[in-house]
Amino acid sequence: MKVSYNWLKEFVDIELSPDELADRLSMAGFEVEEVVMKGVDYPGVVTGKVVAHGKHPNADRLSVCTVDIGAEETLNIVCGAPNVAAGQIVPVATVGTELPGGFKIRKSKIRGELSQGMICSEEELGLAEKSEGIWVLGDDLPLGKSLPEVLDFETDYVIDMWVPPVRPDALSHIGIAREVAAFTGKSLKVPTPAYAENSSDVNEHAAVEIECPDGCPRYTAKLIRNIKLGPSPDWMARRLEAVGMRSINNIVDITNYVMLETGQPLHAFDYELIAGQKIIIRESKAGEKFTTLDDKTHELQAGTVLICDAEKPVALGGIMGGLNSEVNDNTRHILLESASFSPDYIRQSLRYLKMHSEASQRFARGCDPNGVLHAQNLAVSLMAEYASGEIDSGVVDTYPTPVDVSRIPFQPEAVNRLLGTTLSDNEMVELLESIELTVEDGQVVAPTFRPDMRRTADVAEEVGRLYGYNNIPASTMSPLAYDNVFNEFDDFVDYLRHILAGGGLREVVTNSMIVAETWEKITGAAIFPIMNPINQEMTGMRSSLLPCLLEVVRWNKNRQVRDLAIFEIGRVFYHSGDLKKRPDEEIRVALAMSGKSEEALWYSSKKDVDFYDLKGLVEYFADKIPLDKLQFIPYDNFAVTSQAVKVMAGDQEIGFLGKIRPELQKHFDIDNPVFVADLSVQRIHDLAKREKRYDEIPRYPWVERDLAIMVNKDEDAAALVKVIRNAGGKHLQDVYVFDVYSGKQVDADKKSVAFRLKFQSMEKSLVDDEVNEAVKRILKDLGNKFQAKLRS
Repeated sequence: MKVSYNWLKEFVDIELSPDELADRLSMAGFEVEEVVMKGVDYPGVVTGKVVAHGKHPNADRLSVCTVDIGAEETLNIVCGAPNVAAGQIVPVATVGTELPGGFKIRKSKIRGELSQGMICSEEELGLAEKSEGIWVLGDDLPLGKSLPEVLDFETDYVIDMWVPPVRPDALSHIGIAREVAAFTGKSLKVPTPAYAENSSDVNEHAAVEIECPDGCPRYTAKLIRNIKLGPSPDWMARRLEAVGMRSINNIVDITNYVMLETGQPLHAFDYELIAGQKIIIRESKAGEKFTTLDDKTHELQAGTVLICDAEKPVALGGIMGGLNSEVNDNTRHILLESASFSPDYIRQSLRYLKMHSEASQRFARGCDPNGVLHAQNLAVSLMAEYASGEIDSGVVDTYPTPVDVSRIPFQPEAVNRLLGTTLSDNEMVELLESIELTVEDGQVVAPTFRPDMRRTADVAEEVGRLYGYNNIPASTMSPLAYDNVFNEFDDFVDYLRHILAGGGLREVVTNSMIVAETWEKITGAAIFPIMNPINQEMTGMRSSLLPCLLEVVRWNKNRQVRDLAIFEIGRVFYHSGDLKKRPDEEIRVALAMSGKSEEALWYSSKKDVDFYDLKGLVEYFADKIPLDKLQFIPYDNFAVTSQAVKVMAGDQEIGFLGKIRPELQKHFDIDNPVFVADLSVQRIHDLAKREKRYDEIPRYPWVERDLAIMVNKDEDAAALVKVIRNAGGKHLQDVYVFDVYSGKQVDADKKSVAFRLKFQSMEKSLVDDEVNEAVKRILKDLGNKFQAKLRS
């Protein structure tokens, strides 16, 4: 933000030099980037009169001027400004003059014509950010005089500083002056605007209706009649241009001037273009279109604050006015808006519209709803004085729910502890009151222009700033708690990462913010929306890690990386059905494999990844944790089908694994089959915490039996294994499938499943009769339940 040194002096007596003031502001938390002098005292720049003006013979856009600077001979000057004309009094930089930026004037030939100086613009003299042409001075000025001699122009200094985002009050000259008054011990002087009103009551000629008080808490309007549109007074135009704002006309300049002085943006409507003489504030509908002052048409999202008349929108609230109601050369009466808009609404609209303005910058941070009338009255008084406006009496003020001051417990001990100071209560009170934070009944009362004041830490920050951080003694020893708080769950998550990385997988980290609409279609479940998304690619919170991993697979595939084994451990968010409640969160681990199962070397199998590679990896993972009684049960959901199973540990479901559905694979434009697993970290953690019991290492040998069973083709091996375990008795220690066959010698609707059974006793060596008896029970139960037969 840029502030004028001279402008500040209107509100506080400043004895510091501009550079000293810049240092003090930096120490108070407003880091100053530079201090720039704005003046006209340049040796060699004098007044001159253009006595003749003609077209350059060798250039279409240049002209040749004869200029009288009060010397014996006139000067020949080549000029490229479009507004130069004979008879003008202009600033002339003579040969040898050095202008801002180190530009030195020399005698030269330009396209064959002699040029003995330069006719200057305000930009070239450092008085404005940009100029459309040369600076035309008054008609009756003496020639050959330095500019300070003939112009009523006081040298100013512009201080360019950074304002913390939480300090909207400091985006104004009064706000910075308040800070200067505090650290210099001076008084802040803010005059009360005064003007005369006529007998006509504004409430009889204008009305305001707020339909969205959340987006617009307060809206006020004044009516100024019979204004005379014209240029602004020189002092106002110079001040605006000094801080980087172009002068347009007296009405627009006054609204900008008041905004820069008070921090409250205003907007002037042509009253006769407001249909029905009524202002209605409402939220926009999705797809609604509006053309702003810059002649750009914007398609709006739902929820943008719109200022409307009885027939149409006339402004984007807090952002920019409309082309259909702007002040123009035919404007006679002004309806002056001074309002308060919700920062949340403004920020959301700005991100969507990709717009920025000085007004929206202030509203996005939070303007004082109780400061709108002061700013409005100041603008009205200036319009009465400099635009000959006639003011209707009263004000239209719609303020459904007035905003009150904030109250924070005054805790001096806590403040001293946070700052490392030993300030007394009275010292703190004096510092706080210097910036209008009063202490009443054990509470710090923060006015509404300080929305950042919410807790004791905020109070401590203000005390520290005002006391001076450089005055707080540096502590050579700071007592710190050395206890390293052990978080068992975080350590467990790190352990899972170690297991998976040891299994050959690479960890990826993806964004938890996703495109809500797309993910709802993919997952079939509601996505918890983000109310103020950064962009349209981040409108919701993910409910699964799998689409994120598929994005990684696609990204790598597009870069010719097809062999992948990756994992991610991260949070997912489930919509609770109520937007007023936070989403339910869970930490999950997801795996994805695609391409070749081994690196393409001469000795590798060159086999594609399949379901059993991923299942084996999950079994390895479970064994390392360890998890007991792992089961795989047929399953399908939005992501997997066909080759897909639910993963159980005992009676607890911990997740699923399988092959990605073809339609989902197509959505992500992935050619190779992708196999994924999605497991709950919390459930795995809870199971891993169970008390572990260890058995003595058996001293007796085990006995193995192989059984090949004929069953229907659609029977699941997991169901067969369950029956075998139940029927095998206490000596059956392990059972697993080592072969599945269908084809010749097997009926078309049948398959052969071969199991290996391991029997072992902790007490003795088993004999054949005991094992054979167990095998008979197993075959009997399999036959009863599945009509299974022993394959011969």
